[in-house]
Amino acid sequence: MYDFFKNIVEKNSCSLMGVCSIHPSINALYQIILNEIREMSSYLVKLKAFDIVDKEASDLAIKGLSIFLINTSYNQENYIDFLSKIYDAKLRVKNLYVDYCTNNELPCEVIKTNFKFDKSMTISELINYSQNNLINKQKNADKVKLRLFELITLFSRLCAIEITKIKKLEDCNDYDFEVLRFFALTNGYSIRNEKIIRRIYEFSDFSLKIAIKLSLIYQKRYGKKENADTKTSLLDGHCILASGDDLDELEKLLKTIDEMDIKEKINVYTHGPLFLAHFYPYFKKNKNLIGHFGADNAQYDFSVFDGAILITQNFIQKIDNLYRGEIFSNKLISFSKFADIKNNDYKPLIETALRLNGCKKSKETTSIKIDYDREKIKKFIEEANVKEIIVISGLLDNEQAIDEYEGKKIVKISCPLEGDILIESINKLKEKGIKITVFLAQCNLTNLGVLLMLLNQDIELNIASCPHSLINPHVLESLKEDFNVKII
Repeated sequence: MYDFFKNIVEKNSCSLMGVCSIHPSINALYQIILNEIREMSSYLVKLKAFDIVDKEASDLAIKGLSIFLINTSYNQENYIDFLSKIYDAKLRVKNLYVDYCTNNELPCEVIKTNFKFDKSMTISELINYSQNNLINKQKNADKVKLRLFELITLFSRLCAIEITKIKKLEDCNDYDFEVLRFFALTNGYSIRNEKIIRRIYEFSDFSLKIAIKLSLIYQKRYGKKENADTKTSLLDGHCILASGDDLDELEKLLKTIDEMDIKEKINVYTHGPLFLAHFYPYFKKNKNLIGHFGADNAQYDFSVFDGAILITQNFIQKIDNLYRGEIFSNKLISFSKFADIKNNDYKPLIETALRLNGCKKSKETTSIKIDYDREKIKKFIEEANVKEIIVISGLLDNEQAIDEYEGKKIVKISCPLEGDILIESINKLKEKGIKITVFLAQCNLTNLGVLLMLLNQDIELNIASCPHSLINPHVLESLKEDFNVKII
């Protein structure tokens, strides 16, 4: 089985995503934000016990968790501004908690910290503080607990990304508290490791609930997903490349183009996880959405695209060495050398696309056809009369959905962008009492989110080895040692 699995994995995520390392100073700066959210989460949990809720602070904490700061070309002004908001919100909820305890003569559990932020602090001062703080925390800490905390941090951030997507499309604060309560565990060095592991398993069920909610919202808004036959070659003309995984931003961009009185056509192409848009009827019928471009390595793909580029909020790739192009960003902490999208105004991006000469038609017309396989897989599972089935998820190819290796049946979930078919298939196989082994063919944030959803499903889990770019090595160690996930 290992040989079969190894043969179908084409690239590791480091090459595919263009992310091979994160500068220590960038990691240190984001750790400051995480530390402030960690403390704020603890106070929000304590306040909740007194029926006191600060929705503004909770929303800000979720936004902060959803950020992946990995590029050295980040906008320092954006960073300082966001850190200031997080710090002020933490002080506010801390004071709320202390005041309530004092007024009601209750004992206060205040987190000890020597961090005092003001906007006059230099980036160097912040980096030095964070690095020293990290060293002190790790000196005498339980190694098992540290790796469990890293896993909690990653899982909290993955769920925060999904929640921010939900909030863009619906008014919803229902899930904030569960994520922040889970993340607040990373303050508890006295908590037994067994309890932490149990809470991670429980959070797995919660993450599945969030994923189902988001999938239903997308279906209601964009229609039921269908097979995709998507062009991967370019056409002549003005063009925009949209990268990331934020469908709502793609929707707003296309609507703005439709609403503007533009005489010349603009061809819009998706990049990376936004390939998902081509499964939805809403996007399929838009005349300006032409296809998908690139091999999902933004560092290279952006450099050869001759149009304007949109980086959406949840874009997570490293593009430090990219120096060309008219690039616009909608990230909370943006890039120092790119233009910001302000107040969801995409007109400057569109006007830039019209000013540029645009793309030249590709020499060959190419496309990729992804059969969503729902009915085929459903029929196979209903008729399955075997003891064990292997499920492989995370491929993007035209291979057949049902395969066999050494007498074992294999179900291939060809679309790597969502886990809904995977979850549906696993639930039906479990009902039939069939042993299930799942292989996640690439290690990236999307598949780690799927792994989180499956963690409490009582199935054998395997995932391709992760680069140390976005994934702390302690996370892999915890998955392997504490949750019996096999790293291939």
